Amino acid sequence: MTGGWPLVGRSATLRAIVATARSGRRTGAVLVGPPGVGRTRLARAALAAVCGAEAPRTGAGARGSGGGAPARWAPCWVMAGSSTASIPLGAMAHLFPDLDPVGSPTARLLREARHRLLAHAGDARLVLAVDDAHVLDETSAILLQQLAVSGDAFVIVTVPSGVVVPSPVFALWKEGLTERIDIAELDRGQSDRLVVHALCDDEPGTIVDGGALAHLWRLARGNPLFLRELVDGGRAGGALRRVGAVWRWEGPFPGTPRLVEMVAAQTGVLDDAEQDLMRVLAFGQPLDSEVAADLFDPDALASAESRGLLASSRVGNRVDLHLAHPLHTEILRGRVTPLQEREIYRRLSEAVVSGGGLRDEDRWRTVSWQVAQGLPTDPRELLRAATELRARHPELAGRLLAAAVEQNGDAPGRLALAGGLIRLGHVEQAESVLAELDARAGAGEPGAAGVRLDAAVVRVHNLYWGLRAFGRVDEVLRAIPGTGPDEGDGDEPAALTVLRAFRALLGGQPVEAARIVAPVADDDTAGLPALAVAAMASAKSGRYGATVGYAKRADPMAPGLEDGGWLRFQVLAAWWYALVQSGDLDAADALALPCHRAAVDRELDRYSALFATWLGIVAGRRGRVATASHWLLEAAAAVPADGFSFTMPLVGELAVAMASSGRVARAKAVLAEGERVPGDMLLTGWAHPARVFVAGIEGRTSHAATIALAAADGAETHGHRLQALHTAVRAGLTGEVTDRLTVLAADAEGPLERAYGAHAAALAGTDADGLDRVAVRFADLGFVLLAAEAAAQAAHAHRAAGRTGSSAASASRARAWAQDCEGAHTPALGLLEGSSDLTPREHEIAALAATGMTSKAIAGELVVSVRTVDNVLRSVYAKLGVSGRGDLTQVAGIRPGA
Repeated sequence: MTGGWPLVGRSATLRAIVATARSGRRTGAVLVGPPGVGRTRLARAALAAVCGAEAPRTGAGARGSGGGAPARWAPCWVMAGSSTASIPLGAMAHLFPDLDPVGSPTARLLREARHRLLAHAGDARLVLAVDDAHVLDETSAILLQQLAVSGDAFVIVTVPSGVVVPSPVFALWKEGLTERIDIAELDRGQSDRLVVHALCDDEPGTIVDGGALAHLWRLARGNPLFLRELVDGGRAGGALRRVGAVWRWEGPFPGTPRLVEMVAAQTGVLDDAEQDLMRVLAFGQPLDSEVAADLFDPDALASAESRGLLASSRVGNRVDLHLAHPLHTEILRGRVTPLQEREIYRRLSEAVVSGGGLRDEDRWRTVSWQVAQGLPTDPRELLRAATELRARHPELAGRLLAAAVEQNGDAPGRLALAGGLIRLGHVEQAESVLAELDARAGAGEPGAAGVRLDAAVVRVHNLYWGLRAFGRVDEVLRAIPGTGPDEGDGDEPAALTVLRAFRALLGGQPVEAARIVAPVADDDTAGLPALAVAAMASAKSGRYGATVGYAKRADPMAPGLEDGGWLRFQVLAAWWYALVQSGDLDAADALALPCHRAAVDRELDRYSALFATWLGIVAGRRGRVATASHWLLEAAAAVPADGFSFTMPLVGELAVAMASSGRVARAKAVLAEGERVPGDMLLTGWAHPARVFVAGIEGRTSHAATIALAAADGAETHGHRLQALHTAVRAGLTGEVTDRLTVLAADAEGPLERAYGAHAAALAGTDADGLDRVAVRFADLGFVLLAAEAAAQAAHAHRAAGRTGSSAASASRARAWAQDCEGAHTPALGLLEGSSDLTPREHEIAALAATGMTSKAIAGELVVSVRTVDNVLRSVYAKLGVSGRGDLTQVAGIRPGA
């Protein structure tokens, strides 16, 4: 930002201070809060806000202008400091430049200082702000109290929490002279808003990635001072940078000198024992208090906790210790040498092992400490430790996996290692491990041949979903005998059946893939690989009920994305797609949201981008085009397009959201960028509806029809065919588009795809009532933009038939739904322009009347007369061709009970 950071989350406090000043019921406010919380900034803002308000009129104990005229304020700012704490009136010396305090009795100094302040204020009311009043000299503190007691000034005072203050300052709130206001650190929402304001206010159209917001929250914990330094330091060092329209965090912790100094100032001077304690905790937290007692003097532990340097928490029967603030951890880790780090891990290992009674987490962390010391460790132990630690310590888990890669384990161990690498997003390393395992099997290494097929299943999915290396997927499949479409003999290993089905699926034959894998997937003992391929094949075939059945048996949400890697993701993807195409948007979001949160918390960019794409797609289906753009832009900035599994869905949906928002040129550029990315084998069809939509927005209806019909012939996914054809219907196309869509929709399982067919038939038949019914069906499913478009088409059809009342009613419903679509503009909504519709005021009153409110109640709600309400309702009845309130429910676009 070009100016200062905005003051976020403090508006209620400012209003309270101004109200106190105006009312005269108190003579000030004392702001108390921890370091860095923004006390000084808030005091300055409060001083400005009070001075901009009307002062209390002249009364007992208060100064002001006479004659009942509004009073003014005379502001004074005082910043106390330790350097002036021993000088009488030292903090206020700038207010009395010719007053010599040396040798003067305190009483005379106080009398003279008070006289000069009031003379300076003149007819105005004095408002005195004192920052850091806990280090005021005694004379200044007494003067502050006297001004508050007499009412000659309104005082605004800041004090850090947890410190001893001079008695006169303490008396300000103890005696009820002032309001004590405790200032808390920002909550998560306020922290996010502050970052967005700081980064985006000067660059309209930009957004902040959710991962960056989460990272800044984890480090600053709502401390505005730390947050600002992290943002400024991150930008200066390049860790926080803009990728397209998205601000992302892509780098190490920015341990700037200013930030280090700020944290050091907060912790204060540490003795050797406290420094050692904090260094060890930075690498070993959470640390059992019993272990800590063996390593450190109990007095050092007690002192550190009382000073707020460490915190303790009860976990079962034990007490764990950790550093009080995440920044302490980051800064201490950055200042320790490799030799010191190794020695810390040695001390931790010895202390934990000698203490006995290890929890499982202690055992795995001990393994990690041994690795950090350079000690040899069994690769299986490393893998188990990484698996246990990945949720709470992803960085540490990654280190353990890297150490395991360097060691030469057996074939089952290497396969397990590859799975662990995939789970933590290290897909390139996983491919190296799997490729080496395949080479060992080809060379006849004992044990490797037995896991070769299982490894191939993991490998082709990692190549497809993780690396997007489609050519290499085909190479791996062709190199395995028996994966051809006609090579199954019914007595083959389950893994080989899965590979054959996956090959058919990638070849654009989802029905055949489902047939091949069914004997294995339908067995009660089916494993994750068979269920994953069966779920995806069923989803692409339009068999959404079967998809959900396979997905539930695989139970992908039980441990989240912890096990199974890309196979589990494939189950989730198929399930999510089946929910979207079935019209169950709430369930689709319920599937994606926890996965996205988990990925962001663990800073797994690849996975968070995938789930952000899903959230963006669902937002777009709801008609929330701005929200959809936000999610999709965030996902697009997280990973390179040519290495992202969901590039085509992302590109297609982002183009639709942008075109719906009026950014047609940008939408076309997005589609062009997507076309330059090598096409995948499962998701290419997502681009067809986007191309149809953009052509329709531009008015090129013939081209839109051509694309839609080509998609109906060429798209291998049932849903993509329907989606492309229905997008053409949204643009007003009928004819062959209608014929093809109604045939496909007749065999559809879900209510959404059947509604597509009904929409096409009603539009082709100029069935206005049918379009009205379809609009309600879309709205009931949550597809609000589709509902608005169908209602707009119904209004157009009614108007063409001369039914002006019905046309106005449909148009009113269309506008009501369109209001929830974040400014979307589509060809169908364009039909509303120039139509005889209700004015905003008429629609508002009609909507309230439709809920059963009386004219008197509506008048009270809108602050108008009852006669005005009745007159407006008569105009509404005439426009809509209805007889009274009872007919307004559907006209106003409000369903009964809303």
